[in-house]
This record gives sequence, C-alpha cells and structure tokens, in this order.
Amino acid sequence: MPRRIDAEARTAEIAEASLRVLERDGLAGLSVRGVAAEAGIAAASLRRSFATQHALREYCLQLIEDRVTARISALELTGRALVDGLLLQLLPLDKERRLELVAQVQLGVLSLTDNRLRPPAIRLSEGVDRACHAAVQILIEAGLFNEQRDPGYEAQRLRALLDGIAMRGLWSGELPASSHMPGLLTRHLDSLANP
Repeated sequence: MPRRIDAEARTAEIAEASLRVLERDGLAGLSVRGVAAEAGIAAASLRRSFATQHALREYCLQLIEDRVTARISALELTGRALVDGLLLQLLPLDKERRLELVAQVQLGVLSLTDNRLRPPAIRLSEGVDRACHAAVQILIEAGLFNEQRDPGYEAQRLRALLDGIAMRGLWSGELPASSHMPGLLTRHLDSLANP
C-alpha cells in the first residue's frame, strides 16, 4: 500500500509542476523535460506517472476541477455570503487561482483542436455554468432575486460577467490587494434584486 500512496503523491506533484510550467512557459513548455525539471524528477519517472503528454494535460484539467470543487465544498456559508464565496473561487484573486485559470485557458484553447482534450475542458466549463446556476438559485431562496427576472438568463449573464472579470484580471495581473474584481461581482449580484 505505501507504494500506491507514493505513486499518488508523485502524480499530484507532477501535475502541480505542470500547472506552474503552463503559467510560466505556456503550452510550448509543457514537455516531459520541462515538467520533469520543474518537479525535480527524472523524465523516466514522469513517464511512469503519465505515459503520454495527453494524459498529463487531461490530468491537469482534472486537478483544477478537483481543487476548485474542494474549495467550494469547504465553504461554510449561507445565503448571499455563500454566493459571494462560491463565485470568488472562480476568479484569479490569489496565486493559486491565477495559476489554475492560466492553465485552464491554455488547455482550453488547445482543446479546440485536440478532440481527446475536449471532454475534460468542457466538463470544467460546465462546472462554472453549474456554479452560476447554483448562485442564482441560492439568491432566489434567500429572497435576493427579483422574481420578474429570468433565472436561466441571469445565470448565463453571470457566467459571461465572471468570464470577463476573470480575463481582465489575468491580463491586468491584479491580485486581491488592488483588485476591482470582487467589487464588480458584488455590484452585479446586488442588481439582481432590483427590477
């Protein structure tokens, strides 16, 4: 059993190194040699965990999904605070979330031409859609959503806003101390209670 735990730890270590390489060097740097060097392991060790570059890329998307899901599941909030906490997990407000978003964008672009990578990229995107629909539902249940509004439309609009805020945050390089991102999101969520 200890060998399996070591193998799982090694796989996670390699995937974390892969995300760092994607952020720093882009897709061109996501090679066996580049990731092995970042992880501080031999290339042969990397190949034992990930036989192909595709397997490594797919695992990176799964790792991002797992990390975001774990953060959201750990939220012990209700009502509007839960909505804020949930949606803020999807914005690049710290180094970890920025790293995830940069990797997701790069692998997402690659999935447009790599049919094998498309399903995990779509699954990750659909998770963001579900989060937006859940946020609107929580607002409805908390009485913070105007009943004249269309919940499905507002969830889609929220998704578009999140995507825009996230991309603007990536391009500006802002982190929490000077970030405009939470304020933009808060203002939009406040507006959903109005006609």
